[in-house]
Amino acid sequence: MRSTLSCLLVCLTSSLLTTSVLSDEPLLKPSDRVAILGGTFVERMQGSGEFEAELQTRRPDWNLSFRNLGWSGDDVHGIGRKRFDGPADGFKRILRDVETSNANVVLMVYGFAEASDGKPAVERFGPGLARLADELLKQKKRLILLTPVAMPGYKVTGYDQWLSESRSIIQRVGKEREIPVVSIQWVPSADQLTQDRLLPNAAGYAAYAGEVAKALVGDRQPASEADKTALKRLINQKNQLFFHRYRPQNETYLYLFRKHEQGNNAVEIPQFDPLIKQADEAIWQASGS
Repeated sequence: MRSTLSCLLVCLTSSLLTTSVLSDEPLLKPSDRVAILGGTFVERMQGSGEFEAELQTRRPDWNLSFRNLGWSGDDVHGIGRKRFDGPADGFKRILRDVETSNANVVLMVYGFAEASDGKPAVERFGPGLARLADELLKQKKRLILLTPVAMPGYKVTGYDQWLSESRSIIQRVGKEREIPVVSIQWVPSADQLTQDRLLPNAAGYAAYAGEVAKALVGDRQPASEADKTALKRLINQKNQLFFHRYRPQNETYLYLFRKHEQGNNAVEIPQFDPLIKQADEAIWQASGS
């Protein structure tokens, strides 16, 4: 009973604190290019365009650009990106993907996989997050840490505890390195989740974006949902172009052990860049800049 009451008190107190940042000013600035880095939660975010649409319409004159670097199954160690190589190569791939994005700001959205994988993963999370943050700081990136939110579909024993510990680790790493932390205590409703309740659906990502937006771009009024329809379509098109730019489907032939067959076609991959730039400009125009 005491444990239940303590947990309830913590949740009620935490719900009053949506952000923990170093300044009252918005964390993003005009003309920022933002890489969104994380695992499955981030990768699926790009499908609806809701997250970016919320931020773009709050600051249509800022000409922000976003590059989604989410990778299903990934964590701070790059385990999901290692392809045919070892974990060390997966970590190098994270850094290379950030470089490909040419972003000056990196939103680090980790802790979801660790909480769902339990104690061993959480124990490795702190050193891994610190290592990744340090490497990105060496690249002169502005970092913003986002805490994970609970996904009710997970049935892992001790899930709430591991989620809480992951959040605490993020807060600690942020404090030690003076990296702003956006701490989200959003609880999705049943109609904001996928059928398996492991991820938000489009409505869920829209609600999540509303929780994050104030810290990132300020408390500004976003556009109506009707006005966002065309914008989200443009965002989805841009995301698809960038996905093919940094994760071409035939990497084995372009860059890896079969590049002797079609590696000459790798020169075409950077040709996505001007198309992505045009897509950004169309998004800015549609958002009202």
